[in-house]
Amino acid sequence: MRLDTGAIFKRSIFCLACKQEYLFTLRAIANNVELKCFGCGNTIDMRNRAYESLLREVNETLDSIQTQ
Repeated sequence: MRLDTGAIFKRSIFCLACKQEYLFTLRAIANNVELKCFGCGNTIDMRNRAYESLLREVNETLDSIQTQ
């Protein structure tokens, strides 16, 4: 049995529209260019430069998890 930790572990994403943080799985962050904010329902565009470092960190985390 194999467990996909990327589908379990979460990171907070700051919604620029409602100014709140919400948790998303690492897989959702890495695999989607847009996320739907749980609070206000607006689209969180992961292509926005504000999320570059977070996206890079999430991808590095997933890469390290997969190589173990």
